Amino acid sequence: MKHIIAVLVLSVVFFSCEEVDKSYVDNIGDGLDDSSLTRTEQIENVVYNIPSPTETVNILKRAGAVYVFDYPNDPLNVEGYQVLSKEALNMGVYGADLTYSTVFNKTTETTFYLSCVTKLGRKLGVDQVFNEDVNERIQDNVDNRDSMQVIVNETFWELDAYLKEQGRENISSLIVAGGWIESLYLAAQFVKTNPENTEMKERLAEQKYSLDNLIGLIETYKHKSGVEEVLTQLLELKDVFDQIKETKTKPEANEEGSEVMIGNVIKLEMSEELLQEVIETIEEIRAEFVN
Repeated sequence: MKHIIAVLVLSVVFFSCEEVDKSYVDNIGDGLDDSSLTRTEQIENVVYNIPSPTETVNILKRAGAVYVFDYPNDPLNVEGYQVLSKEALNMGVYGADLTYSTVFNKTTETTFYLSCVTKLGRKLGVDQVFNEDVNERIQDNVDNRDSMQVIVNETFWELDAYLKEQGRENISSLIVAGGWIESLYLAAQFVKTNPENTEMKERLAEQKYSLDNLIGLIETYKHKSGVEEVLTQLLELKDVFDQIKETKTKPEANEEGSEVMIGNVIKLEMSEELLQEVIETIEEIRAEFVN
């Protein structure tokens, strides 16, 4: 099971490092019979369609974004998280912030967020993963963005495996939710300050699909303490995202006359009023996570 890797390294429909088509094909995944999958396989299928904060931050940078010091969660907040669900959510939040500072080569901030992740790791009982050796490796490579991302990604792989061994997959799901909301929050702030950037608006709209996948993951553990409240908040966001209009069109042909896609292309339309509602809802949920 690869819950936590979704927080930092998956390359999926949201903010891919490669150029991607800004539309969807509505028959991707047709024929997949969930009843034939094991519970673990169903959860993994969900996770592999949850966006990565690494990809979010990379496309933000390519779109012209700059590092804004006020966007990430305040490192001083870490001491206030005393409830398990809050600790897990903000493990994901600070993981996304760690990626944000790393991509923009902010050495001091990277150290701050690494400290936050390490402290929460101790609270969650996973300090075997975020140990002194990992901290030393990061400190030695803090000025090397590529090395930093490799080290952080590897560490979260190990964290995922450790939680699986401990039967604590519900913690992984909350970490994923925290990282997803934080990366979405960073994107939303960029859209607010760069309203002319249509690509980012389109990518924000596309998250209605990723949200469905995330809700599917969270619902698996809704009987666990703290998870039901997170599920309620995500369902509120879904109510807003579901207002985005979908229009299906036939695929266009390329210069040779062959179709570039199979199935119907789905175009998403979101009014400025709805965009504002989406951003405000994201901000409200994120505030609940970090406060």
